[in-house]
Amino acid sequence: MSDYIGDIASLAKTQSTTATKSKSSSTSLDMEDFLQMMVAQFQNQDPENAASTTDMLNQMVQMSMIQAITNITDAVSLSYSASLVGKEVTVGSYDSKGNVQEIVGTVTGTGTYNGSPVVFVDGVSYNMSSIMAIGRLPAAEDSKDPPVSQDPEDSTTKT
Repeated sequence: MSDYIGDIASLAKTQSTTATKSKSSSTSLDMEDFLQMMVAQFQNQDPENAASTTDMLNQMVQMSMIQAITNITDAVSLSYSASLVGKEVTVGSYDSKGNVQEIVGTVTGTGTYNGSPVVFVDGVSYNMSSIMAIGRLPAAEDSKDPPVSQDPEDSTTKT
């Protein structure tokens, strides 16, 4: 069993150096990081109080499920953004003064940038979360007085 753990550890070290070269300054953990931690736990465990392999297997299944859900969520987001191509949208964008500017345009393409879905509206990319509406937002009303109720039973009606 210890030879098996040693083989896994050497494989994890080889993959770790390869992954370190390809990873930028990422702060998230993936399945490979989880496996490296699991190998380290097996290597450093107390022989008289060995870790439960059932618990480790359950944790691996949970990590796999989280990874699968993340992949499904990404696919749904990309599918939805692709369905917007050719449609008019209203996008909210902050100007230099911190005010929200409503930009109305046609979605010309979609994609991902740094792992986040983006849409291209008239050639400019925006995060999917910047979309305020499909189509145009209704014009804001500038009335300062609230509307007066016309219901005769309403006590707020002025006569």
